[in-house]
Amino acid sequence: MQKLECWPPPEDWCQVVVSWTTMLDHSDYAPIAIIEWVEAYPGGEYHLHGYQSTEGFAFRFSDPNDALIFKLKWAK
Repeated sequence: MQKLECWPPPEDWCQVVVSWTTMLDHSDYAPIAIIEWVEAYPGGEYHLHGYQSTEGFAFRFSDPNDALIFKLKWAK
């Protein structure tokens, strides 16, 4: 996927939050591993930002199908 660098992100994109709790509960959920997976995935565009400053990461996707696949993989 291609990262979109802008603020604010497009409002109509699908957001999936990966919390710090989720990352700490799964040892293979390092932020770098998640970002590497997203960038290697053959999808559309995504946007990344901290979620409520300290609660995790908010990934937003231009394609709802990309958001669904990401959610199934990372947001447990």
